Amino acid sequence: MINRQSNVSSAYVNSVGLSSVFQVGDSFQIKPTTNVLAVQREEEKFFDYEGDTSMFQAFQEEIPQPIIYEEITTNFFHEKPTINVSFVNIAALSSSAVFHIGSTKDIIAEARVKHIRQLKGENG
Repeated sequence: MINRQSNVSSAYVNSVGLSSVFQVGDSFQIKPTTNVLAVQREEEKFFDYEGDTSMFQAFQEEIPQPIIYEEITTNFFHEKPTINVSFVNIAALSSSAVFHIGSTKDIIAEARVKHIRQLKGENG
């Protein structure tokens, strides 16, 4: 990992939520993970058994990772070993988002979202 100095004059972030990361500077690994279960109904009802993500296959399946079978050799030369940022304006970071100024070895972000919409039937 290439280490560089990060200079940020000004940054404004209105909202950071749901396992998101705003980072200035180097890191070794960033691994934000979010599981969201959103149930929307026309009628306001809540059942006490709801909210268990293990009931849904989408949250249980293993996410396939790419298999790297080629060796890749890289060389970097940074004429100026600094990252200079004048101004950043971010409205929001959500659901395992990463805003990073600097170097990192690994970013492994995962967001799983299951939306359920339940509409009233003709009878009710």
